[in-house]
Amino acid sequence: MDGTEEEEFVPEDETEEGPALIKKLREKLKKAVEEKQEYLEGWQRSRADFANYKREEVGLYADREARIKADFVEALLPTLDSFEMALKHSPDNKELLLVHKQLTQSLQHIGVTQFGRTGEPFSPHLHEALQEIPIGDSAQDHTIESIHRAGYSIGDKIIRPAQVAVYTLTK
Repeated sequence: MDGTEEEEFVPEDETEEGPALIKKLREKLKKAVEEKQEYLEGWQRSRADFANYKREEVGLYADREARIKADFVEALLPTLDSFEMALKHSPDNKELLLVHKQLTQSLQHIGVTQFGRTGEPFSPHLHEALQEIPIGDSAQDHTIESIHRAGYSIGDKIIRPAQVAVYTLTK
């Protein structure tokens, strides 16, 4: 022994007690085993709590990053809408085209996807119908006739739905 552990000394005169001493030692052993179990369970709970904390922090960090990115993109969308409106009125303006292209490429670089195309099927999760256009052709029923404002997403998260006009079948 290195002298740091506690050792109980039993005086020789107590050895005569026999059964009483054994009972006392058994009680101390039982108490020590109970304390050991309590400490072990506490340590295991702490370890599990820490593992859960780390997992939650990773999720919160990822969610926080996605929210910050979405907020940033949402703040840029009015500018992008203005560029697109200006391009509709001046489609040959090379400077506007270049800046618009750079802006959309920058958004694509951070994972932003533009959606909403003429002819694609209407989806209430992705599109907001502003207008219904009656049509007699069932093949074009619930397809997009025109885009009023593009939609944007980052991964599976929709930042803004596309505003569209939708063909609807007339009977």
